[in-house]
Amino acid sequence: MEVDGVESWGSNAPEVTKFANLKAFVTTAREFESTHSESAINLMTRYLGLIASSCDLSIFSPGRSEVCAFFSSLWRVMCDCRGPHWAGVAVLARAAIEPNARYALTHTYKFMPILARLLSSAISNEKKIKLLSVMQDISYGIKISWQESYLSELMKQLTDWIVQPMSEPQHRTIGHKSLTVLVNVCYRNLPAIYALMRTVDTKEFVVHLINLKDGGFGGVEVCRLLVCLSGATRGSATTRQTDVHSYLCCTMRTFRKAIVERDATQLLHAYTFINDLCTDNNLQNYVLTYPNFTSSLGEALKDTDDLCISAADDRGEPEQTISCLQSTLKFLTVLVNLDSYSLRCHHYQLICLCMKASRICLPESLELFAAIVSQYRDEGRLPQELISVISDGLPGLLVPPALEPGRTGLQWLQVLGALCESSETQECVMQEVSPDSFEDTLYSVLQYTSQNGPVGTEVAQQAVIVSCRTALTLTPLSKEWEAALNRLLAHHQVRKSLCAGLTSNNGARRKQVLVLVKHHYFPSDQINQVFGESLHNVSDISAEDISPRTEIESEMSWAAQRLTPAQEHAIDALITKMNDALHNNKISDIATSSVMELYGYKMTCLEQRLHSHSVALQGATDHMASLQHALALLQATNSTQQDVLYTTQMQNEKHKKTIDELHKQLEDAEITFKSFRAKLTAERHDRETEKECLKKELKTEINNMENEMKRREKEAEERLKQAEIEYKALQKKLEQQTNKNNDLAGVLIKFEERVKQRDKKLQDAAASESALRKELEQKDSMIKQLEKTVVERENRLYQMTTQLEEMKRVQEMVAKLMTKSVSTAPS
Repeated sequence: MEVDGVESWGSNAPEVTKFANLKAFVTTAREFESTHSESAINLMTRYLGLIASSCDLSIFSPGRSEVCAFFSSLWRVMCDCRGPHWAGVAVLARAAIEPNARYALTHTYKFMPILARLLSSAISNEKKIKLLSVMQDISYGIKISWQESYLSELMKQLTDWIVQPMSEPQHRTIGHKSLTVLVNVCYRNLPAIYALMRTVDTKEFVVHLINLKDGGFGGVEVCRLLVCLSGATRGSATTRQTDVHSYLCCTMRTFRKAIVERDATQLLHAYTFINDLCTDNNLQNYVLTYPNFTSSLGEALKDTDDLCISAADDRGEPEQTISCLQSTLKFLTVLVNLDSYSLRCHHYQLICLCMKASRICLPESLELFAAIVSQYRDEGRLPQELISVISDGLPGLLVPPALEPGRTGLQWLQVLGALCESSETQECVMQEVSPDSFEDTLYSVLQYTSQNGPVGTEVAQQAVIVSCRTALTLTPLSKEWEAALNRLLAHHQVRKSLCAGLTSNNGARRKQVLVLVKHHYFPSDQINQVFGESLHNVSDISAEDISPRTEIESEMSWAAQRLTPAQEHAIDALITKMNDALHNNKISDIATSSVMELYGYKMTCLEQRLHSHSVALQGATDHMASLQHALALLQATNSTQQDVLYTTQMQNEKHKKTIDELHKQLEDAEITFKSFRAKLTAERHDRETEKECLKKELKTEINNMENEMKRREKEAEERLKQAEIEYKALQKKLEQQTNKNNDLAGVLIKFEERVKQRDKKLQDAAASESALRKELEQKDSMIKQLEKTVVERENRLYQMTTQLEEMKRVQEMVAKLMTKSVSTAPS
């Protein structure tokens, strides 16, 4: 199965229709940038409305040049104060549903500054809610590495709405979403935290957050923000066990409440927060000592079953319910990965939940299932109660995902890898899964992830490592899996992913690749290729590794700012006066107003400098964003060109192999042709000998035939002469009879016609006679024809004789009639 495909702007009709509105918007956006006409704005609004109402979310998947051009044009249009901002917000809200597109909007296209500039108190509450909803999706996981120009205004606006009274439902919604956005922006972003600490009184704000947490509002977001602030001030290592248990209690309470209320955002933050706590080396021990996991999880699982049932029957907002179920399953996967014995009592319920949810959220269900099975890896076998429930649903889970295999293939491969670790399920995997379907699923994952940027690269590496580990596990048990492993490692994209994992900055990933390579069933020739290609990849520098250039300035750089001549003279005089007073110990005699005036000038310069730097920073940020857009477009184009190059290389190799086979076939054909030629020469000589013999026999037969023909010719001539004599005699008799029967002309008309027919037949007989003479010179076939003709002539003569006899009888009758008529006539 070929993985790499060639994609272009107009490859086929469905693709053209799929991206038609995006291309039309890009064209209209260029017209708007050059003319700023109202018609262009109306057209852009129309196209954005069509795009926002599209049911196909794959049109927002990054990695294609059409999508890169669309988001880049949308970014430039929304930067313009006259652009269709709110139509763009609607498109962003729709695009944020697709995970890969949401990641690209956050990290590649950087729409957050534009949305922050749109956010203000002047807009209506509905627009605030709509804008904050988009911002909380786009800001999730955002990376901020310096003090960006929009942070101070954004922090001020968000904190104002968080601390305002939340009596009305809309104000409460705005405050809650503002808190979510603030948490996303501050999470693991020290510049954003410092901007927040400069905007508000930290102590009062923390007290307000604690009040919100105790009041049941905010939930996990408040805990995350408190952890961010404490980490920035004191460090995460100073977090106490009681604080961690308090956070976990709030998280579990929020988790169950969000399941009941179908709040996807709260569930996502609960999953993120519990994942952070469980993966933090400083806090992991505190998490494991939390005593209420078992009871809290048991209560939440009942609500999760109801959520699963409602997700299957939900027809109103299926995307919202499915998103809730996805975050719930991810949350449960994190808890399972804690490998706590106290949670093993819930594994039976969790596996049943996986079976139910697999029809709705297959990737997350498979991931949770793989996490549960992996907990028993060291033990070598599964508990009997789990084997009983797994045996019923395992054939269904082991069926390769037919619908969108690229999206769910990684989790399916992880399930196979986890099941291969246990002896009870290993045999079932080999019975239910064929190597061909296994390879097809992996190649579908690679094909799907090749269009999804950095996220797709990460998923592709995970899929390749899991697949190689599974194939290496099953290779000793089956020759088919050994052949599948060789085909797998010979594939270009698989080797490319292994090389990328070997040269990445992820230490765990490098360790996984090295463990695979040192496996004793790993082919030695492939080891050389993997390490050989990895050396070429070391020099490649990712765009994400390039940090922005920072300039270090001295403390007196404010003096470089240009002042008016009067200000410069005043500052020079003041500095001289201060120096003299300092040397004479009369510094206290200087007027405070003069010092304040000096500092006023300095503050003015600093403000001007700060303003110029802010403007320059914003311009640099916008320029960097535009460069990143261009980079994304170039990467998409480069990926397409690489796919084209790889496909071309594969086709060239295929054609070369075909040419070699044809050359071999041609050589075989030449050898066969030579043997046939010799055989034909021998056969031709034999046939010539036979031909000479046949010629002699034919000559003898022809002479005999000629003699026979001459003899028959003489007989025929004699018969013809006799027929002519008889004919002449008959003709004379007929003439005499005609003269006698003039009076009976009317009666004899019919007989005359018959005589004419006989004349014609005689003429035909004469013509046939001449033809017979010519035909006698031919072969035996002509002789037989002449014999038939002669027989026919004899028959005709016999008929004519018979007819003449009849005519004689008729004449006698006529004579009798005439005699009677004469005798009866009156005398």
